[in-house]
Amino acid sequence: MNYNIKLRNSPLYILTEDLSFFYRINKELNKLKIPFKILNLNKIITRHSNLILTTSAELKFVKGNNNESIILAYSSDETFDNYIIKVLAAVRIGYKHYYSNLLFSVDPGKRTGLMIFLDDFYLYSYCCFKPAEVIYNIIRYIECFQKENPNPMNISIKLGNGVYSIIRYLIEKIYQVYEKRKNLEILLIDEFRSSKIKISQKKKPYKLSKDEFSALILALRSGIEVDQDNYLTILNQYGRNWQNGEERILLKSEKLKNHTSVVGEIALKIVDGELSLNSASEELKRLNLLK
Repeated sequence: MNYNIKLRNSPLYILTEDLSFFYRINKELNKLKIPFKILNLNKIITRHSNLILTTSAELKFVKGNNNESIILAYSSDETFDNYIIKVLAAVRIGYKHYYSNLLFSVDPGKRTGLMIFLDDFYLYSYCCFKPAEVIYNIIRYIECFQKENPNPMNISIKLGNGVYSIIRYLIEKIYQVYEKRKNLEILLIDEFRSSKIKISQKKKPYKLSKDEFSALILALRSGIEVDQDNYLTILNQYGRNWQNGEERILLKSEKLKNHTSVVGEIALKIVDGELSLNSASEELKRLNLLK
């Protein structure tokens, strides 16, 4: 059965008598600010759009009472980190056996913003203090979702053009790891005014950094694709001629000054899961804020 169920507004349950598992999952869900309920193994849940977290050892007991629920069972054969990422995906995107697309958007700098999108929806983000942290997170998310997926996922990596040394480092490391991988694209993105968007996080359970939100704005933009053979040439030429390049695509500067709050509201809707990346881009185009 190919489940694809939106679970954002449905309750999340933990059913386990394993105290070690409960302690770990409780800690991570609280850190991610994901609400959940605790039930005992004999409780029958009749709603169909439920996500139940348990252990593989307790799976047979949970399945017996909850045939219509989606059950994610943790096994010691996988890392707990990967398990949490899969839980996060089920909650924020909707459960699927296999996902198709991963997009990483990077705003390089002293603090590098990294936004991760799964099947066109926001999954998670980081504020990284070293370029190596960016590579580490890109690798672990790809490995998590590709590991059991028989189909090669489409991987897109959008890099802001701000810091040459960081961009070059990231591209070189990505190609070292994924030298022979198909379905991988790297795009250079214009950073023009990406950090000027007004975003109010008041009354929000999360507090994302300006670097993360800058990476989000970059994710909405088109750019210039590079490959292993031409990236150094394009980095050098594109960097020098960026301001006058005919290929430049960005949030329109003359509009942006007066509409930063509108763009900020749309950005928050992406983070809240109300809009996919593609839907947000279409909305910005409709408002004449995106070329």
